[in-house]
Amino acid sequence: MVEREGQGTPRTEIGGRLERAREAMGERDLDLLFVIGRSFYDRLGDLAYLSNHFPPFPAGAFTKESRGAGHGVLLLPRGGEPILLVDRTGYREDLVPIEDVRITSNIAPTVKEVLTERDLTKARIGIVGEDIMPLALYRDLTAALPEAAWEPADPAVRELRAVKSEAEIALLRKAAEIADRSLAAALAACVPDNTEADVCAAATSEGLRWGADFVRYVRVHSGPWSTWGIRWPQATRRALEEGDVVRIDVIGAFEGYQYDVLRTTCIGEPSGEVLKILEVCAEATETAVAACKPGVKSDDIYQASQALFEAEGYGEHSRAFMGHGIGLETVEAPLIQKGVQDVLEEGMVLCIEPGISIPGVAGACIEEEVIVRKD
Repeated sequence: MVEREGQGTPRTEIGGRLERAREAMGERDLDLLFVIGRSFYDRLGDLAYLSNHFPPFPAGAFTKESRGAGHGVLLLPRGGEPILLVDRTGYREDLVPIEDVRITSNIAPTVKEVLTERDLTKARIGIVGEDIMPLALYRDLTAALPEAAWEPADPAVRELRAVKSEAEIALLRKAAEIADRSLAAALAACVPDNTEADVCAAATSEGLRWGADFVRYVRVHSGPWSTWGIRWPQATRRALEEGDVVRIDVIGAFEGYQYDVLRTTCIGEPSGEVLKILEVCAEATETAVAACKPGVKSDDIYQASQALFEAEGYGEHSRAFMGHGIGLETVEAPLIQKGVQDVLEEGMVLCIEPGISIPGVAGACIEEEVIVRKD
């Protein structure tokens, strides 16, 4: 089993990230970044990237007494020390290098208190995490600080997060090793009469056994459900049958850094048509991985796989979404998708997953995690 040598990002790396975020603030003429994240298994990437704080409590409904449980906020002024706001569940002092940490059950009044101390009540404030900020919190903040100017600033941090450091890549490698173990257990459980839930349980327990912080989910879709890329629930009590195609997607994290790997298999010997689908999907993944080089656009990777699908007669059955970045969150920039013009850079880590689904026949996808290197 995995021995935990560390606990996530080295504290020394956080300082450099904060300085780069301040440079991005300067380019946007912002006085302060308001960086919000929520629960460790949900959307915490921006917050964890700059603070190493992983909110442990589930995000819940706002009440009169509690307005922000399951969330954390980093206040980063362009000059001066950062301030971290955490909920009543607290934080890991051994991981978080921020000196000024304040525990609060009501975020907006605490933000007002901090900005009053720093003479920033009339500041230009960039929101990082606008897509996950509760509307109730935004209303609280604008009411508490009517003279502040609030504006979206997600790129100030997310552009930094897209390129991984060697420390991050090392954590992502360990996460991917756990995914391998989890998938091996899942594939071993793919036998007739076992259920999708049995396969899910095998993969989940193996992931935790080998060091996963948590298993976000293990998606198991068999037989007629193999044509569904995503279905609720993640696994059912459907019993596997001879000849079934089974798609297994394992997603979790090691010391904060995520893994997301999908495999497709068959119970027993696949028919000729199913075998061709599997082989074409494997070749499409290899083709897309070979295209992952600095300077290449997301759409170029999509087109490389799509050309193969079309040549093999499966063009109409492919999907426009063929991958994404991964790091502190499962799905990060860049998106590998039709028409997306994001340019790959050295140090990006990607999940490459071209797939096809043919109603009434089968669906397949073989997903690989890759590091973009200069070669």
